[in-house]
Amino acid sequence: MSLARRSIAGVTLVELMVVLVLLGLMAAVVGLAWRRDPVRTRDATTDGQGAIAAARHQALASGRAVRVELTIDGQRVAIAALPDGRVIAPEGMRVDPLTGMPLRE
Repeated sequence: MSLARRSIAGVTLVELMVVLVLLGLMAAVVGLAWRRDPVRTRDATTDGQGAIAAARHQALASGRAVRVELTIDGQRVAIAALPDGRVIAPEGMRVDPLTGMPLRE
């Protein structure tokens, strides 16, 4: 009689926890895939700031360093975007490490 009663009782707490963990993992994966990429939505060809951010994005995506040459205040400067997300800019020019956009002083 106890075997028949057990099959009617429903799910155990362990089974419920396993389902909740799986749902949480699936929600995390969907959340990460759903996020928009702000660099792709911006027109990077209109100014140097967008070009630096686009170079950083390309370096992250390709796994290779990307070099960009820009003219800033009449001077030609070379900026390197590395595959780990860092941007190497000339001295005195600060770049946001998360977005690749130059920081204003």
